[in-house]
Amino acid sequence: MLLGIYRGVIVDPQPAFQGVLASIPAGLAASYYDLILIASLTAATLVLLFLAKPSRLASAAIVLLFYLVVAVSLAWGFANINLVKMLGEPFTFQWLVYGDFLQNADAKSAMGDALNVRDAAILFGSIILVLVLGYAAGRLCQRLSSAGRKAFLVALVLGVGAGLAGSGYHVRAQALPASKIDNPIVYFVQSAWFSSTPVTFAMSAASNDPDVASVGERPAETSSFKAPAPNPVKNVLIFMMESVPSKYVETFGGQYPVTPNIKSYAAGSIRFDKIYAHAPSTHYSIFSLLTSMYNDISFYGMTAKYPYLPLDTISNTLSRHNFRTGFFWSADSRFQRVDEFLLNKGLDVIQDYRGQKCATPTFKLSSEQWKNMDYNSDLCTAQSIIEWMNKDSQKPFFGIMFTAMTHYPYITGSPMFSKMVPSAKDIGPVRYVDDEKFNAYLNALKVGDAAFGEILESLKQSGKLDSTLVVVLGDHGEAFGEHGDYIHATAIYDENVHIPLIMINKHLFHGEVAHPVGGIIDVAPTIMDILGLPLPQQWQGRSLFSEQRPDKTFFFNPWAGSLLGYRENDRKVIFNATTGKVEEYDLKADPGERTNLFNESSSDRTTLLQPISGWVQSQKRRVATLVGNAAQDAGHCSATSLEIDAAGTDYQGAPHFEVFADGKRLAEIAVQGKHSAASTAEARVAELTEAAIGAQPFRIDLSGVPNPKSIEVRYVNDQWAGDGLPGDRNLFIKSIKVNGQLVPNGKLHVDEQSHGYTDDSGTAMYTNGSLWVSGPFIEGCM
Repeated sequence: MLLGIYRGVIVDPQPAFQGVLASIPAGLAASYYDLILIASLTAATLVLLFLAKPSRLASAAIVLLFYLVVAVSLAWGFANINLVKMLGEPFTFQWLVYGDFLQNADAKSAMGDALNVRDAAILFGSIILVLVLGYAAGRLCQRLSSAGRKAFLVALVLGVGAGLAGSGYHVRAQALPASKIDNPIVYFVQSAWFSSTPVTFAMSAASNDPDVASVGERPAETSSFKAPAPNPVKNVLIFMMESVPSKYVETFGGQYPVTPNIKSYAAGSIRFDKIYAHAPSTHYSIFSLLTSMYNDISFYGMTAKYPYLPLDTISNTLSRHNFRTGFFWSADSRFQRVDEFLLNKGLDVIQDYRGQKCATPTFKLSSEQWKNMDYNSDLCTAQSIIEWMNKDSQKPFFGIMFTAMTHYPYITGSPMFSKMVPSAKDIGPVRYVDDEKFNAYLNALKVGDAAFGEILESLKQSGKLDSTLVVVLGDHGEAFGEHGDYIHATAIYDENVHIPLIMINKHLFHGEVAHPVGGIIDVAPTIMDILGLPLPQQWQGRSLFSEQRPDKTFFFNPWAGSLLGYRENDRKVIFNATTGKVEEYDLKADPGERTNLFNESSSDRTTLLQPISGWVQSQKRRVATLVGNAAQDAGHCSATSLEIDAAGTDYQGAPHFEVFADGKRLAEIAVQGKHSAASTAEARVAELTEAAIGAQPFRIDLSGVPNPKSIEVRYVNDQWAGDGLPGDRNLFIKSIKVNGQLVPNGKLHVDEQSHGYTDDSGTAMYTNGSLWVSGPFIEGCM
């Protein structure tokens, strides 16, 4: 009964207690394999008790062993609820092997999450309940007459038989996935006895795989790219599309007319047709795009596990070359701690859907189970990055826009789509195909393409298009049943990981198609190659124009059976580390990956898997070294000085502000301001803008609060003459520096009580309130 209740939570997960109760019938009906195990254990115990009847000691030992096995079954069955949720399947022997082999905390973390304190208490109570009820049933049976005991046993056998027949029929009729109905103990034993996976992967590999060596570990490389002199490229714009494989973009052979704007720039572009995401997941791709590195090969990803790890990114590298930098996302940057990861990556502006001025409603997708899933129309994000690009024409810019509407469940299925369409001509979704979900996806992709068109039209109108390198790519793919699965994180077939990559600038490219095999880690090095700038030593990626690059890239998926793979030239290999299955495809002859060329008896398994082994072992050492070095270098995270450039307007006295670090009051400062005579809102803004020109630096000692998590600048003495009367005391914070490093605007926000705002010029405060500054404040601090 209890295993059936546990099974209900797996088969039909519900966040509320009432939902859990409602799922019990489905769980009982799906507990066929649990019932087989318990019935088999009970039958075996009864047989052993009959054989051991002459010995009371042996009988007692058998009963004790039976209760122990029942307790283990309940514990494992309860833990299986979270294990299936986190790992996509019951715990296997391979998870133990690869948890150690990959040097990541997936198995340990999954087990820890599976049995937290609350769940352990529930489990303990349920075990006690079973033992008490079992003992009570046994005592009741002993009190029955001989005929009564026989009737009880017959009823029990018939009940178990009916349960087996009914649950067996239900499981077959509903075609429930094995991962949700298999008994976890049997699943684990089968994985240990019938899989040769651990033997297969116990192979030696070089200490540093040359295919994935960093810039500092490999010889200097030459490039086939030759920029005209002078180089026309001054700015860089990356347009990354959520869940878009190459097959749906028209210039890559897409058959649906949903990317007309991308297509219209084909003549002035170069298209790379063999580029891959390294994992079918957004935060993995964001990490690889910015750092030019493979992720830690783990369940959680680098943004979630190590958001503050000191890394050289394309954004902080270009920031040091005097680029303005910005990241604009239609979705929620708190997803998998991406917001924290972006904080110390040299970005002046970080804006997600929460910071956008959007006339259309936000699509609400978040729930208790799935947080940070809301997003805006991609057209709103396009307007945000357009405004940012046009603000300052003196400095070059590096900007990233990331769409969201093509993420499942595809916003065009909502009635609000009519308010978010690309143009007035489109009053609703177009019917491209009969499949509703696929049709919604195609319509969402068209909105993203329209956003792209608006951005490039703005660049054209401002005269910046010719001096901008525009990079278009997908963060990963999206499956629609090509191999029996849907969305993106279910496999690593080409529909999941093969992405478009287009680089646009009519002075550099003229419709070429390039064929190097590469991945997202190669995008940043290619941009740096085009700009004529050196690559950071830490980067693993190579320019796609490199004349020494190997024609190979790697990818993995830890959510669907520990899938690892690579493409080398036209050969693609996929290895399922859970089952030991190997797949090999010739993508030139078989682009749909229909014919598995691997033959267990004739193919060389070791040769095919050696590149994966080398990559995995090399990468685990690389990440461990980075993390270890960061821990040893924690001393550089001590913040010792704070500098605030401030100005203000005087009215019956100067503006004052107090400074706090992690709640500790450090200073109160009076700002010598410009005399105020303003009597209207417009005049007050103009006065403060003029006063800001003369902002003065104020220095505060931070040694008493090393590495603070937050700093508060509190405006404390606002004074106003009144509506229509001259005079208003206001405060302006032009900039904030910690240890001499400028804190980007993305870390600043004015509290709800204050009528103030932050823009590229600084923060204006018109009433008492606080300007909050979010840490970390020093590059790379964890």
